[in-house]
Amino acid sequence: MGRPPGGHRSHRSLPPPGRSLSLPLSDEVLMGSLVDSAGLNLAQEADVCALGGCSRSWRTACDTDCIWERLFRCRWPAAAAEAAVASRVQGWKAVYINQHRRMAIAISNVVEFVERCLNSGSLESEYYLKAIADLALIADIGFLDVQFFLFSRNHGAIINLIGLHYSIASLHVPPTEVSKALQARQVAGRKVCVNLLKLGRWFYGFRLPDEHESRKISLSELAMSEGAETLAILNRGAVHEVFRLRISLADIDK
Repeated sequence: MGRPPGGHRSHRSLPPPGRSLSLPLSDEVLMGSLVDSAGLNLAQEADVCALGGCSRSWRTACDTDCIWERLFRCRWPAAAAEAAVASRVQGWKAVYINQHRRMAIAISNVVEFVERCLNSGSLESEYYLKAIADLALIADIGFLDVQFFLFSRNHGAIINLIGLHYSIASLHVPPTEVSKALQARQVAGRKVCVNLLKLGRWFYGFRLPDEHESRKISLSELAMSEGAETLAILNRGAVHEVFRLRISLADIDK
């Protein structure tokens, strides 16, 4: 599994090639240190797995239930009670891996839906809003899942935008935290274009031509105060005077 986006690396340094990392500390002190790090979000899955590859002793320490239970509870607190029952048979590491895979499958289904609905790089608002609604139906999905699966550079800016919008509107993550996560995943500079087609206004009995409005904005700007109005427009979709709303890529090179 890859290191979750937005997570901090452990301060433990890995040994140089060809040299193993010894365990100068007692098992009790070692385990306590790892658990504390996991609780403070200083050690994430990739860090624990990398540390476990240093030696047999570290592998044993990093495979223990208390490490993976803490990581599970930090990432999916609402699912911890049910997971505790399964952990009695499978162990917490296996339960964690199964939950991660379940999230990967559920979120990839939403991503595939969006990709099928794209038309020449543009997405109609009805499909955009359905994708956000489908994410809300995934049980126990959290901000770390959004960062890991939707803020990936392997996806386009529209998928990143859906993750951003869902995090702020549905998960109620503070925009500043969303902005930090976008920066950490190196997608903050990506831009999207929000295209609106509005019905022409009536003027002295005559209907004026329909109006076209286009807003080009970066993901980092959408996570700030200046992006609130654009997010509100996206949240409303094609209603009232706006009879068509599309989201497209503004900078394919990024």
